Amino acid sequence: MTPNSASFRLAATFPRLKAPGTGRLAVQLTSGNDFCYPLYYFIPTFTNDGRFLIHHRSDGNTVQLHRLELASGTSVQLTHAHATPAETHWQPWDMPAGAGVLDHRSVLNTARGEVIYFDGNDVHVVEVASLKDRLWFRLPPERIAIGQNCVSPDGGWLVYIQHDRKVYFEQGGNVYNRHVSKGTELRARHFDTGEERLLVRLNSPIHHVVPHGKDQFVFCHPPTEQGMLLTDLNGGWYTHLCTQDADGKTVCHYLSTARGLAYEAWCDTYQVAGRYDPATHVRREFRLPPDWGYSHTGADPEGRLWFFETQRQQGKTHEFLFLKSFDGNRTDWQVLSGDWPTFGSGQKAHFHPRLTPDRQWIAMVAGDPATQTNQIFLLDASDLGDTVLPW
Repeated sequence: MTPNSASFRLAATFPRLKAPGTGRLAVQLTSGNDFCYPLYYFIPTFTNDGRFLIHHRSDGNTVQLHRLELASGTSVQLTHAHATPAETHWQPWDMPAGAGVLDHRSVLNTARGEVIYFDGNDVHVVEVASLKDRLWFRLPPERIAIGQNCVSPDGGWLVYIQHDRKVYFEQGGNVYNRHVSKGTELRARHFDTGEERLLVRLNSPIHHVVPHGKDQFVFCHPPTEQGMLLTDLNGGWYTHLCTQDADGKTVCHYLSTARGLAYEAWCDTYQVAGRYDPATHVRREFRLPPDWGYSHTGADPEGRLWFFETQRQQGKTHEFLFLKSFDGNRTDWQVLSGDWPTFGSGQKAHFHPRLTPDRQWIAMVAGDPATQTNQIFLLDASDLGDTVLPW
């Protein structure tokens, strides 16, 4: 499939530029004085047909979701939420975004062509094509949504995270203090019947949940450490995947793929990336370069391309690399972009790269020096073959 095929066409009005250090083609999808960033990088942000990109736009005073039509370049505001800045702020993981939708907690249901967002405790569904918005349900007044949510692969269920509102704000959003964060709930709600299920209740904040397979879900983190946990739509149980190593190395970010869970894990002295099979519990890893700083695994739902964002020189550079091969001993890397600075802090300052539905581009967030904001870019990936691994 070519980058400008009928299913993924890009308007000629989008600026074309060269990635720093490599000259690789990049296309700037958003612009202006606002910070623009996709739905959180663990979950889809493009519609399956490649027609629309769903993304946040924040000027610091308000944050709303927008729909960008890629073929025309036309942008439309999807939401008109009014939640307070204290509620929208994803504490402590990101810089404030202003009033509007609860930041980083919206979900695109690609099977139904709908976006689910939280306006305080009001949970809305808006149709991507028609822009028709409806109130779906309300969280109890004593609760608040605190994490990145998802939908089941068939589009039937919303799986979402909620927490005790009073405790959350008494802690000032300090969800690092896992010992005193009690009663976090992972819940599921059916789009057609309204059936509500409590899947897991845990004395630890849950930060992310992603679907894996037909009806399983991976979430994080267990109390007192990082790590992946697994449950299913029946709920009432969870199991800990990929437990802490003897040197203290634990999983940080993880992504569900058709070939297992892709993740990176780190301790004080080194980082690894790997693949974990929840069905067999087989775990395979390779070392990341020793001069890499804080890193994120890129998202390929098929698990064929391994690409990463990393910071070097104690966070002073921001680079993007592709793993060409690993032979069991040596890794062979290709630099896709040299230092591409971002602005601001927290989640808005990460690349969080994700492959587009046509597999020709990598969507990412990077800095626009003209406005000193971060915007959404596409980086050409049409020449990248599958990462060659010994397993």
